[in-house]
Amino acid sequence: MEIPTKTIAVRLFEYGGPEKLVIGEYDLAPLGARDVLVKNFAGSVSRWDVKYRAGDLARYQLPGRAAFPLPQQLGREAAGEVIAIGDQVTRFKPGDRVIGVTHPEDPDAAETARGLGNLSRNLAIPGHQAFGSYAQYLVRDERMWLPLPGGVDYEQAGVALWPFSSSHRVVRDRLQVRPGDTVLIAGASGGMGQATMQLCKLAGARVIATTRHAGKAAKLRELGADAVVVTADAEPARANVMALTGGEGVDHAIDYTGSPELLRFLGIVMRLGGRLVVSSEQGREPMPFTAADMIRLELNLLGIRGARMNDMLTVLKLLGDGRINTRIAARFPLARVGEAHTLLETSPDLVGRIVVLPWA
Repeated sequence: MEIPTKTIAVRLFEYGGPEKLVIGEYDLAPLGARDVLVKNFAGSVSRWDVKYRAGDLARYQLPGRAAFPLPQQLGREAAGEVIAIGDQVTRFKPGDRVIGVTHPEDPDAAETARGLGNLSRNLAIPGHQAFGSYAQYLVRDERMWLPLPGGVDYEQAGVALWPFSSSHRVVRDRLQVRPGDTVLIAGASGGMGQATMQLCKLAGARVIATTRHAGKAAKLRELGADAVVVTADAEPARANVMALTGGEGVDHAIDYTGSPELLRFLGIVMRLGGRLVVSSEQGREPMPFTAADMIRLELNLLGIRGARMNDMLTVLKLLGDGRINTRIAARFPLARVGEAHTLLETSPDLVGRIVVLPWA
């Protein structure tokens, strides 16, 4: 077949509202010797895309990483079929099903040698420093693709790798969840929350999900929460968590909301020696914990910055075995990706992830 040189894509040329997302036909980068051209069947819309579009970026600039550029093609996840390969590509051939690498590592970085490839400095992550998946065709180095296990549909592949890989690192490495533990998840209705619930359950833990909207409780239970605590009123919510844990508090907690109030709530329902992971922040407010709190509880307060290659490979195995699944909240064609942004920004009842279907 004739190799495409152009693609229909949605790009961002200036910050602002959803109307700043411009659909058009754009030139593809030339196919390099180690590049793979993929027909992209599915991707996602994430809250990161919304923040990028709005220009809320300065607080996310990381040490050693290039600035976030304009123009940009958003979208951190992709899944599709190989159409063409460069003459030095060894990993793939036309017709192969692939999934885009969401957490690349620099193999030569000092951080990788320390076992922290997720902190590698010289990276161009799709939808961050490099063009993302809001397009029908994608050209990337072969190292930016992984084989997609047979039997996994493109929609599930297009929304799984970012949240499940990051959540795997949270559950396995940062929280070190064990069978019988109780894990409290704030922000459980989004992609990361869904993924963390499923991985905690696979690890043998009990999951308590929080929500500020009582209408989400039934769906959260359907997604795997053993209990749901509504945090609109903090004191009854605290009493509920303590009752659920026999007065001990939770072994582990993870915050995906960035809310200082919810982070403070998590701090007061931890058991002695518990682990608390902070994964989101909405501003520059100081942490709502004093040195006395840290000493009194012997609290382990931890950060998380993405996943590593071994996390992605583990997630692909779980995906291929049918042991994990993402609830799809909505599907949008590429031409309506601005509407997807609006839905994500404005709907308080959204539970699940938004899929972008470039060929719909």
